Amino acid sequence: MSADIKSLRAVPGIGDKMAKRFIEHFGNESLALEAIMGADIAGISQVEGVGQRYAISLVHDIRSKVEGVDISDFLKTGEATDVYEKLLDLVKGFAHTTYARDKLHIFIPYPSKKMDTIMQMRSSVSGYMETARLLGNDSMVVSMLPKVKPLNLRYTVSRVRDRVIVTADQNTFEYARERFGSMLDVQLATSLSEFVDIARGYSHVIAADDAYLSFDLPEEVQPEFVSDITRCEDWEIIPEKEIIAFSKNHASLQSAIEIVMLLRSKGVSFMDPVPEDDLEMLASTLSLIDSDGNIIDGTDEEIDRLRYIIGNLDSCVSDALKDANTKFDECLVKSEFTLGGQDMLKVMKGSVDLKDILGKKLHKSYHSVMKECMDSICSDLTLQKKETLFIDSLFPEDISHPVEIDREQLSLFRQHLERKVLKRQLEHQREIAKLLSSCLGLARNMVKEVLDFDVGFAIGCFAMAHELEMPEIVDGPGLGFEKGRNLFIASRHGNVVPIDYSIGKNSYGLDNDGSRVVLLSGVNSGGKTSMLELIAQSVILAHMGFPVPASSSEISLTNGFYYFAKSKGTLDAGAFETTLTEFSVVADDSAKMVLADELESITEPGASAKIISGILEVLTENQQSMSVFVSHLSELILENTECKIRVDGIEASGLDADLNLIVDRSPRYNYVAKSTPELIVERLSKKTSGGEQLFYEKLKEKFH
Repeated sequence: MSADIKSLRAVPGIGDKMAKRFIEHFGNESLALEAIMGADIAGISQVEGVGQRYAISLVHDIRSKVEGVDISDFLKTGEATDVYEKLLDLVKGFAHTTYARDKLHIFIPYPSKKMDTIMQMRSSVSGYMETARLLGNDSMVVSMLPKVKPLNLRYTVSRVRDRVIVTADQNTFEYARERFGSMLDVQLATSLSEFVDIARGYSHVIAADDAYLSFDLPEEVQPEFVSDITRCEDWEIIPEKEIIAFSKNHASLQSAIEIVMLLRSKGVSFMDPVPEDDLEMLASTLSLIDSDGNIIDGTDEEIDRLRYIIGNLDSCVSDALKDANTKFDECLVKSEFTLGGQDMLKVMKGSVDLKDILGKKLHKSYHSVMKECMDSICSDLTLQKKETLFIDSLFPEDISHPVEIDREQLSLFRQHLERKVLKRQLEHQREIAKLLSSCLGLARNMVKEVLDFDVGFAIGCFAMAHELEMPEIVDGPGLGFEKGRNLFIASRHGNVVPIDYSIGKNSYGLDNDGSRVVLLSGVNSGGKTSMLELIAQSVILAHMGFPVPASSSEISLTNGFYYFAKSKGTLDAGAFETTLTEFSVVADDSAKMVLADELESITEPGASAKIISGILEVLTENQQSMSVFVSHLSELILENTECKIRVDGIEASGLDADLNLIVDRSPRYNYVAKSTPELIVERLSKKTSGGEQLFYEKLKEKFH
């Protein structure tokens, strides 16, 4: 990060209001600055009131301040910028994430004065290309990358209703309320009665000081004592806060881990300082929670056991009770009672109730049935020893028929189980939150690394798909290539005719005399404009540190690139003046590449030839300049200049069976090619009939 930019207010274009929005979006100022300096265009674009265009501009402004160079330092014309943006769109088509598509905007062409930056970029891009070759079109990597998104740290923790912080100290109360009050209840209680009343309303009570240790608390009130809450980590008090940061980014994190492991397995060096054990620990901890932050069933045996008991308690007790009544009925039917003389006399005298005597006779059978009933419940629900005491209290000691359970005791047992679940769940949440909290830095870095990997991977895939190769950087001025392919044509039509060409100092072209200033002549639709585009693409990509669309090439670096596209029609006086003003900038002595397409359309042919010849003379005088001008006025231009200017030609030799022009797309050096309009007329003549054909035949005769 630049030493000059230590706060958001130091970032050009960010005032107090915008800085506040950045902080709210990213969580704090440090993370916001990290996003800006790290060129996280996708993340910046999501800030309220910030769109992609502003985000790109902001990142470019920062980088120009840090690097001391702006994109306009090399791309000198609007048409040059248009070619760059079209190239960037091609590269973006290979990105798998929005983050990568947006961040690719940071790759710009640099002037030769930033040679070190260009060479560093070449090294990085060569690595991207090697990775793309190694992975090929790996379906696993390609399918998982789109699932990785920047960590979303803007989340709200749902208020925890069953937990409370209670304190008797006013300062502790205010501190806890400020820190945790938005996520759970914080209460002030200075007496035993206040504390107990509050505690009975919650499943878990955190006593935030030692004041309550002297209280003689009821058995059902069992608070967790914390002597100094200011020293507690968030995961100890509200583990949900730590967990939600990971659960809200669950899919991204899981996919990122899988990608890292997969890349490593394929020999791609990735996040080497991070041990595999750390990644596996993060992966295993994430597997314990779902995308809502809940603990997944099956990850804690005790919680699962308690939840099973709660879920099956009513049906199990009901079934056991029904079975017990059935068995007791059978006992009654089969029972025969014989009263002894003494018992009969007592009944007759009224000194004892017959019901009492019968109860004693049935007591053994009743308790045997009840014990069997309770054992069945405890067994079916896999109850622990202390839990069986609740089952004992469900059934009356005295004989009753039909047998009925104590519903209040059943409700108390369920509450006991639910409290145990919540307690164990909190313990488990704390264990998970503690682990995840320690992994937050790793998670943030990993996701960013994977997203940045997609940036480089996109460049590598782009280069591999179009069979691009790194150019050799040579002392200039010079440019030459073999089997060059116009990327714009290739992306639209697939196959494209490869071209060989060179200007200036290079190892290509036996007929190339080293001329730096060239006129390119030739047939209409022969590929002159496509040739200029190919040169423009190669120059821009080379100055980005990228490979170029040629099987081999040599390019010298230059300080500025001017591209003037074909004008549409003859210009009026104002537009003509503006065009000349634009060309005046090429008159300085800096190293530059100038491409111009049919500049003669700015005015009438005679005047155009004189203007173009004058511009070419100026460019010839600059020993560091290279230029290619496409023109149909080559001979007229040569007549108006005494400078040595090479003329190359692209010429058609006829029509094929499908009436398409037969053209050698590679220019012929030192050759003035004719535009051969007669071939176009001939083609129209052969494609038509009747009156139209007669018309074209008449025109054709004019060329003989």
